[in-house]
Amino acid sequence: MKCLYYPGCSQKATARPCEEALLQIAPRLGIELTEIDDWNCCGASLVPAVNKVLALSLSARNLALAERAGDTVITPCPNCNLSLNKAHDVLVRGGPLADEVRAALAAGGLTYDGGVRTRHLLEVLVAGAGSDAIRANVSTPLGGLRVAPYYGCQVVRPHARGDDAGDPQNLERVIAAVGAEVAAFPLRTTCCGGVLAATRPEVGDRLCGDLLASIRASGATVIVTPCSLCQVTLEMAQRRGRRSAPVLPTLNLGQLVGLALGVDTRALGIGRLLAPRACLRALTAPRPAAPAPS
Repeated sequence: MKCLYYPGCSQKATARPCEEALLQIAPRLGIELTEIDDWNCCGASLVPAVNKVLALSLSARNLALAERAGDTVITPCPNCNLSLNKAHDVLVRGGPLADEVRAALAAGGLTYDGGVRTRHLLEVLVAGAGSDAIRANVSTPLGGLRVAPYYGCQVVRPHARGDDAGDPQNLERVIAAVGAEVAAFPLRTTCCGGVLAATRPEVGDRLCGDLLASIRASGATVIVTPCSLCQVTLEMAQRRGRRSAPVLPTLNLGQLVGLALGVDTRALGIGRLLAPRACLRALTAPRPAAPAPS
């Protein structure tokens, strides 16, 4: 399966373990990635609040560059996925806003004809490579781990693709494929607070506190999320939280799959998690190899 790869800004900086894990698991699952040449920031969640046309034009430029090279874009960042899909929808739908964005593209010698499909890593793993491909490549099954599937708020809304927005199951499918147990909890698609931890900490801490309480009540031993911002938000909240509460390692999606595929933990960035060393030792303890096919 060949895909164009759009990393977005954070995967090259604060969320580098997400990219590192993706680049480790992709070839093992038959996913061939080609990074989009000369990509730029998608505008994310901040630019639209200042200049909507600029935000859409930033994402539209990435789509125009991708259209020259292929038709399917994969990104591990939910915010990037959302931004690119918004721009695609606006341009395909047409209207005055689309005309302004097309004028911005034309000023840079670019056009976009709507031929690109942007997919988040989670959708590609389940609907593209497939849960069976993950299961077939597991060398270190993660039996004994109770994994809380935390989607966050942007993977499933408002431009959800490849899953049920009301009752998503893709994370649960991945958890089952790597041999772990799903620790179900009711707040799996609620907001973690994200940037509110810095701008409105009293709101962010309450949102994250409720979420972590729900996860701990499920008996989870580890959290997995397809969002790098959610990952660091949950890690930081646990470091700031009550000392009596158990600290749960929080993995990004690629790290969880990579552990099961037998990828070296250093290559996955596991050692750079903020969880205490005791949690990391439990997470990376040797497990029996998967039985050979009969």
